[in-house]
Amino acid sequence: MPELLVYLSSFRHITIVCHPNADPDCIGSAYALQTSITSTIPSSNVTIYTPDSINTASHRLINYLKIETSQDIPSDTEIFLLVDTSSLDQIPDVKSHILNKGTPYILLDHHFPDQQTMNNAAIAIVRETSSTCEIVYDVLKKQTLTPEALDALLVGLIYDSRRFLIRPSSSVKAAAKLIKRGAKAELAIELLSADQDPSEKMAKLKGAARTRIFRASSWTFAVTHVGAFEASVARALTDLGADLAFVVNDSTEPLRLTGRSQDQFYNQTGLNLARDIMQPLAEEFSGQGGGHPTAASANLKTSLSCLLPRILDLIAERLHIRRDSIIEIDTKK
Repeated sequence: MPELLVYLSSFRHITIVCHPNADPDCIGSAYALQTSITSTIPSSNVTIYTPDSINTASHRLINYLKIETSQDIPSDTEIFLLVDTSSLDQIPDVKSHILNKGTPYILLDHHFPDQQTMNNAAIAIVRETSSTCEIVYDVLKKQTLTPEALDALLVGLIYDSRRFLIRPSSSVKAAAKLIKRGAKAELAIELLSADQDPSEKMAKLKGAARTRIFRASSWTFAVTHVGAFEASVARALTDLGADLAFVVNDSTEPLRLTGRSQDQFYNQTGLNLARDIMQPLAEEFSGQGGGHPTAASANLKTSLSCLLPRILDLIAERLHIRRDSIIEIDTKK
């Protein structure tokens, strides 16, 4: 039995924690863990906790898997299993529960780590992979995974690797192993290829129309604001040609900042969105931030007008250039 399951066998009431707006990587990992725990430890009671809803692609996966999730933390929780979540600050209700009751927690994640969250975990399994699903499969691969669990892991892997664009050498190998064991590639593609939500299309168009463009040397930065679908808008801006894109959702309190960058930009500059942008902003603006080198986000107590100058300051600092060398482009010409 894997070390993780051996440790969990001492607990009866286990709560698997997803991050807010849980994506298929998070849901797929949670489902595979839940089914493995319940089959290995029959006396266990395992709940998947999904705070602040889930994203559109996850709805289709949940409908296929027939998962029941909870938006409330079970009062009898004896241990938390944090999945695809780098910091307790992302899940304040869970953090409060842990601080008040001393509930232990386990961390399984692939983001740039929050050291305090990782250091205080009973077990921390944090690796640089394209998806948490790869980590979960590696941890559970000697277990009997159900066909549905294999499908869930494959969907999450394909989603978070951006269809194998992120770390292709490892993500393709992991997908091949899942398919060899019975995961259905056609089903995974179908679940991830449904028609785009009309609201998401509108958010992308509005985001593009509101974009401010900045240039430094050969690099182009894009900044915009929308009321929803920040991650999709940010990715759309990099697809349009921005080397680095930031999207603010200031319709919420605190506001949410999402960043995306091109792999080439990261490889040549070393600017890590999680470490160099989101975490410093979170410290400055009393928020929480984290993610990957090329995809990260933060919740911040500030305004867009105050935030933009600080983003540009941090970019200049990391690129070792003068702040006034970042020039805004007049898009009306």
